Order: sequence, then structure tokens, then C-alpha cells
Amino acid sequence: MEDRELIRRIQNGQTEYLNEIAGKYYDDIYYFCCYQTGSREDAYDLAQDTFLRFIKYVEHYQYRNLKGYLLTIAMNLCREYLRVSSQAHRKPEPLEYLNTPASYRPERQGSQGATDNMEASENTLLLLDALTKIPETQREAVLLHHFYGYKNREIAHMTGASYDAVKSRIRQGLYRLKELLRQSDFTQ
Repeated sequence: MEDRELIRRIQNGQTEYLNEIAGKYYDDIYYFCCYQTGSREDAYDLAQDTFLRFIKYVEHYQYRNLKGYLLTIAMNLCREYLRVSSQAHRKPEPLEYLNTPASYRPERQGSQGATDNMEASENTLLLLDALTKIPETQREAVLLHHFYGYKNREIAHMTGASYDAVKSRIRQGLYRLKELLRQSDFTQ
């Protein structure tokens, strides 16, 4: 069932379809929060809060892109988390390897099997660590563009930034990631 129909049914009182939306988008929201915060536990809480906030305001939902809308809620919750964390002088920990689905991590095709998987896991760890070290606005833009496939205009709408700012954040974020990965001897 399409998102539009799910929302229509939910807004007409058929709340059992909320589970279908959560099932469909939970992984995307959870991993976005992981990449933003560097903490699995906090990402779990933030993903739950994202869906609770969506449920609370579902009657007012009029956005065309449900996944983008949920990511916007998650982004705002992550920003608040990071703001509070920085005030408490808590820096997000580098992420340990997440059991991310294949679509979220770089994998290599090859006949070496286990060696390639181990190397891909190491590369993923380096990438996740580097993501936690770039500024929040750049991390958001890079994640939304390269991990979730949003166009710059869509990201601008989601974040409230200008198109040029989003373009710049992606460019600077990728440059910074490249530098951090080069320092870590990241190999492909």
C-alpha cells in the first residue's frame, strides 16, 4: 500500500496502519540517528521519539514525501540531542560497527569472500568514525544526499537551508571526510 493511502486511512481512524509505516521506515530513521549521534542506544530512543512525534501530529500531516518528513523529524530530534550533549560537554562516541543492511554500507564484490567482507567492515568502521568527526550540518547533508538519495533542493526544504548552502555543505563534508579517511589510510 502506498504512503498516501496509509496516511489517509490513519487520519480516518485506522491506527493499525501506523505499524506498517513504522516497519517500512524504522531502519532508515534508526541508522540516520546512529550516524548523527554516534550512539546506538540514543539512536534507538531518538527513532522511537521520531515515530511518537509523528503519531502525535499525524492528523496535520500534509507533506508529500513521508520518508523525508520522518527524516526531518529525526533530524530535528538529533539536533536537539547534539545541542544538549554539547552543553553537557559530552561528545558522541565513534560508532562501533553497526549491523547495517547492505544498502547502508560499502561492500565489495569478489571471490575472496571473507577477506573482502572483513576489509569492507573495517572501511565501514573508518567511514562511520569519520562521519562523527565532521560538523553536524555537513553530516546531515552528506547522509541525506549520498545515503538516502535526496536531491539538494529536497534537502534544502527538509533542513530549512538554502540550495547553495546545502550544495556547499555536501561539498565541504565530502572534502572533510576524504581528508579524515586519508589520514586513517582508508583503502578501497
